[in-house]
Amino acid sequence: MTRPAHFFQFPTFLCSALSRVSLCLPSARALVVCLGVMQILLPGAAKAWDETGHRLSANVALRYLDFDTQRELLMLLQQHPRYQQDFVGQMPADLIDSPPERQLGWLLGQAAYWPDIARGFNDSEREKYSRPSWHYIDGAWLRDSANVQGNVYVNRPPAQEIQGVAGSAITSERDADNVVTALDYTTRVLADGDAEPAQRAVALCWVLHLMGDIHQPLHSGSLYSAELFATGDRGGNAIRVGESNLHSVWDRAMRGADKQSRNLLYAATYEDLSGRESDWTLWLAESREFLVPSVYDDSLLAAIASTDSSGAERLPNQTLSDDYVNEMISIASDRLGLAGLRLAIWFQNELPPVTAP
Repeated sequence: MTRPAHFFQFPTFLCSALSRVSLCLPSARALVVCLGVMQILLPGAAKAWDETGHRLSANVALRYLDFDTQRELLMLLQQHPRYQQDFVGQMPADLIDSPPERQLGWLLGQAAYWPDIARGFNDSEREKYSRPSWHYIDGAWLRDSANVQGNVYVNRPPAQEIQGVAGSAITSERDADNVVTALDYTTRVLADGDAEPAQRAVALCWVLHLMGDIHQPLHSGSLYSAELFATGDRGGNAIRVGESNLHSVWDRAMRGADKQSRNLLYAATYEDLSGRESDWTLWLAESREFLVPSVYDDSLLAAIASTDSSGAERLPNQTLSDDYVNEMISIASDRLGLAGLRLAIWFQNELPPVTAP
């Protein structure tokens, strides 16, 4: 498989080799943080991209940040309206009496995963906090750097493009209806030092989560065909793979990939990221470049085209090759590393100081 030219490599100013990690860690405090994070991500804790992946990107971000920014994130998160029940009440027992720098890795990971947790709330709380449409985007939606569709079309012409409104026009929650516009809105709330602290704390969870989601290729578009997937495959959810589906397989790409997780954490260490810009439409465009040929590879496209033309009602259960799986893990690892770096860049450049309550 051919990787896009922007395929992630850690910045040259960061330590990237595991053998050099002892030279990279700036202090004993950094080692404590790293060990705390590793405890979260070691075997037994890994579940799926919607948990492991989001926790990993949040903790990669944490490794880039200085003390002051870390403190601001913790103080802000403590003002979350469900902090006691969804954070303190769910914290692993061995972290309860730990120092804040060890707890922060788990807390920030929990915050990154929290929008998925909100899906399981009771009706009133779910309506208040869960936003299903924010996690993904229609592949026909275009704006700014995302100027090429993310949808893949088999045996049919492309759908009409959807021209997205400018980010500056997304001024309220009702304006947000996909992962990009949700980032427009939640970053605006989080960057507003005059907004209600509880509202900003919820926005922090969404920013952590959405910056992870937009780096997952199957959150950036879907596959459409003339017959089988006339209304789309819902980002791979309708393509059966073993006992699961293509979307879930990609979501879970980092399950058990402990070496890759450790390498991401070891490679990230504090550095001045000031002055760097954030463009989530560019990140969306990157994710779309992986849909073909990496997500929907030649073998899968051929199977879909053949089945679609045959008039069969269902695509046979698909099997992914070892090469496909290895490439998927590599892409997922690199995308999560980028998500963590970009979270840190946004926090360092846009997060205003938090006033202690």
